[in-house]
Parts: sequence; C-alpha cells; structure tokens
Amino acid sequence: MNRWIFRMIAVGVGLLFLWPSASGASSTVQVVGGGLIGSPISGKTINSPSDFGFAATADGGTFVCSMAGPLTGGFKGLKVMTVEGPIAKGSLRVKGNTATFAGAATVVLVPGMKKEPVQILSNIPFTVTVGLGGPGKAWLIMKVPAFTQVLGGNTGGVVKVGSITLER
Repeated sequence: MNRWIFRMIAVGVGLLFLWPSASGASSTVQVVGGGLIGSPISGKTINSPSDFGFAATADGGTFVCSMAGPLTGGFKGLKVMTVEGPIAKGSLRVKGNTATFAGAATVVLVPGMKKEPVQILSNIPFTVTVGLGGPGKAWLIMKVPAFTQVLGGNTGGVVKVGSITLER
C-alpha cells in the first residue's frame, strides 16, 4: 500500500507541473480523478488494472494512466505501459454523473509490441469516459484506437481506490 501512496503522490505532483497555464476566460467546472482501477466493466473494458490521474476543464488539462509496478504491471506481456498527455481544449463534456474528454498522448511500452526493449509513441489519440464517485462506484473507460484491437478491447474499469469528482 505504501508504494501505491507514493505513486499517487508522484502522479499528483506531475499533474501540477503539467497543468496548462490559465489564459482568457476559463470554465469553473472541472472533473478530477485519481486512483487505482480494479475490476473490468463487463462488456466494456478488458482486465487492465492501472493507476490513473487527471484534471480536466473546458480549457484542457492533463491525463496519465500507468500500468507498472507490483499492483498493475504485467499487463498483456508488458512490464510497463503508460498513456500520458494533455487533454484537448474544448473536449470536456459533462452529462449527469458522466464526463468525457480527449487528447493526444505519449505511450510508453516496455517491452515494445514487437518485444523491443522500449517503444515510445507520440501523438496517439485517446478518449476517456468516466463515471463520478468513490471506490466501487466510480469508473473509467480509456479508448486508444491505435491499441484497441491489439489489446482485445478498451482499458479501464471500476475504481478500487480513489475517486472521480466534479468540482465547481
């Protein structure tokens, strides 16, 4: 559990450094989440335990998902898989207890898909849909079309530890 806490602190600090600077009029609505994905969502995601963190507003934001370490590593033969990047300005949509946002990420795979030591891919489109709540209620679905077929589906699942909230 101490490693998980350390990783979440690191994700939080990383989000602070990656957060885009304010410019012009900004929205007062933001969706913020961080935690550990546990069980998949039946029929919607493949089994893909991961750590995640994000902060999204109408002006953009940042997203990171990491499958590394003792709780989440070993995904589909990869020791490490990270999806990290800015959330596109204007992509945040909130409807009821659900929010969606999109962007273009850097994806790091260790080993790479063809078993090379490290594969780093840039500007990979992603879309994330989340359900608000705390452990056992919140959920996340990450769609990365470049990998959906290779992985066998979209990644994400039910939040085991952490939360996803709407703040005004």
